[in-house]
Amino acid sequence: MEFSSNRAYSILIIPSTDEMQSAGFWMEKGNELCNSGQRDEAIKAYDHALEIDPSLAEAWNNKGLVLASLGRLPESMQCFKETLKLSPTHKDALSNMGMVLAQQKKYSEALGYFDAAIAADPYFAGAWYNKALAMHCLGMKKEAAAAMKTASTLEGSAGGCCRR
Repeated sequence: MEFSSNRAYSILIIPSTDEMQSAGFWMEKGNELCNSGQRDEAIKAYDHALEIDPSLAEAWNNKGLVLASLGRLPESMQCFKETLKLSPTHKDALSNMGMVLAQQKKYSEALGYFDAAIAADPYFAGAWYNKALAMHCLGMKKEAAAAMKTASTLEGSAGGCCRR
């Protein structure tokens, strides 16, 4: 076979049996599937990771995000609760719980989770942004503007921080 500089060749990398028995492997597989739009398959991969290692907080959190994106809010909340049992100051799970509550128009309760995420990481621009939106929905215009200003400042200083 002749390789030409004009052609791109991909090499299929087959994981070893040991790798396939690793929770980390299945969590990463779940992330890949989620990123490629295969959300139902991603959930299966996260479930497999959690069968191997139920203490994998990131797998619980990521599964919760996928479930929330599918509108399966009660199940997503349970995943975020599992994440927080394992890691009580998990900033992403705290913010994600707030987002699910906000989707259910439970803005006051959501604020508590955004505040907890900010307490865990005061530089978490996404939590400040989400807090601003919840405050706005509660009619707290001045407070919302201040939180939004903080989010914008943090986002700008992070050089491309993404909102959650």
